[in-house]
Amino acid sequence: MFHIDREMLNPNIGVTVRFTSILYNWLKQVSKREGISFNTLVLQCCKNCMEMDLSDDSETAEADKEKK
Repeated sequence: MFHIDREMLNPNIGVTVRFTSILYNWLKQVSKREGISFNTLVLQCCKNCMEMDLSDDSETAEADKEKK
């Protein structure tokens, strides 16, 4: 099940994004399956990537500390 973060529900900055047809079709399929809007799904995917990136950064910083 896809977890939806409630803080992603009221976006207020509009942008244009271009997707490949494969990615677009997959996103549409997932948004329909999960019963959420395409926009909410894209925001959640971006947030998940951001959290993974921040986690990677903190793990890298921790590893650097241990080397010293």
